[in-house]
Amino acid sequence: MNTVIAPFGGFLGAMIGGVLWAKYIQWTGHTGGFTAIGIGVLTGAGMLITSSRSPPQTAKTMWYLVGIGAAIFAIFGIFVGKYLDVQWNAVTQIAAQLSQENNMSLEQAMPIATTLFKGQSVWELMQSRMSWIDLFFGVVAASVAFCMPNVQRLRNFLY
Repeated sequence: MNTVIAPFGGFLGAMIGGVLWAKYIQWTGHTGGFTAIGIGVLTGAGMLITSSRSPPQTAKTMWYLVGIGAAIFAIFGIFVGKYLDVQWNAVTQIAAQLSQENNMSLEQAMPIATTLFKGQSVWELMQSRMSWIDLFFGVVAASVAFCMPNVQRLRNFLY
């Protein structure tokens, strides 16, 4: 099995999925935890495509390891999406909340929001933007990413 190229598909799928999820949040203003399943699909498909010719069809242990790698990359992609969500959207949302609470314009609230954003760690902001449903969708995304390389029909389709 080509150990250099096989994880690249999972990494690429996770990065693309994370960026698309953060953009979805930015465009719609909704967290949309269900889109984490898309990260799982992209990651599983990436690992399947880059690994399709490497292990033999009957090497169940190798395909099992490819699935575990895809699940790990899916979780990584979810964290990338949450990190980018905080970087791209947190200041604007903090400013909107300040303007509503203190009856001020967005222009007045933006410097205060920037100061508040710089005073908190990214991890704290990521935690404040997560809910229990995000954990559920993260588990579903990792399961989808794990199962995709282990489905015989999908592997047959690529051969």
